[in-house]
Amino acid sequence: MPDDPFQPLSSTADWTDARSRSEEQPVLLFKHSSACPVSGSADQEMQTLAEETNLPVYKLVVQRSRALSDEIAETLGVRHETPQAIVLDQKEPVFDTSHFDVTADTVREALRAAQ
Repeated sequence: MPDDPFQPLSSTADWTDARSRSEEQPVLLFKHSSACPVSGSADQEMQTLAEETNLPVYKLVVQRSRALSDEIAETLGVRHETPQAIVLDQKEPVFDTSHFDVTADTVREALRAAQ
C-alpha cells in the first residue's frame, strides 16, 4: 500500500486532471489545512477513504496552494472552507461538506450516490 494514497492537487495541471477524470467517474477533492486540528482529523478520515476506494482522491494543502484553492472555489461556485470535501461528477460539484462533517462515512455515502 502506498504511503500517500492521495493524488496531488497543487497545480493547474492537477486541477485540469481532476476535472477530466470526473467525466469518467466521480472524484473527491479534499482541501486540508496543515494548521488546523479539525483538518488533521479529517485528513485521517480521508486517508482511510482513499485507501479503501478505487476512486481518485485529490488532496490540496491550502498553505501551499491557496491561489489554486480559491480558483477551485470560484470555478465550482463552492465557498472555500477547510477542511472541505467536494465530490465532482461530470466536472460539477454534486456534494460538498466541511469541518466536522468531513468523515469517511459521510463522503463514502456521497460517492455511492454519485456513482
